[in-house]
Formats: sequence, structure tokens, C-alpha cells
Amino acid sequence: MRALDTSVEAAAMQHRLHQALGTEARVALAKSASELAREFAKAGLRDRHPEYTEEELLRELANKTARTLDRP
Repeated sequence: MRALDTSVEAAAMQHRLHQALGTEARVALAKSASELAREFAKAGLRDRHPEYTEEELLRELANKTARTLDRP
């Protein structure tokens, strides 16, 4: 499924490049994307709660993730 802001040609190129990656590279790419998403989420929490310590930020992020996973 292609992103709405991505042209058909760009999506096809991205698919070809992704297919050409080995398993290890695809796992590394997924890990990197996951870490980036987590950092964006932490930055958002930090903006809303500048008084939180790093431990509190991580706890709140874990709580938000758990609540998201509990949704039907």
C-alpha cells in the first residue's frame, strides 16, 4: 500500500529497493524506524511535560503504548 503523498513511480522504486535489501538490512531499517518513532513520541511528551524526568518520560511512553495496544 502506497502512502497518499507518494507518487506511483516513487512507491514502485521504494518497493524495488526494499525487496533488494537482505533480511538483516530490512530488520535494521525497521529497528531504526521504530527508534525514530519512539524519539518523536518522547519529544512530544517532553514538550507537554517539561518537568518530567527521563524515567517519567519513559514510563509515560510505556503507558501510552500499552493503552494503544489495548484498543479494540
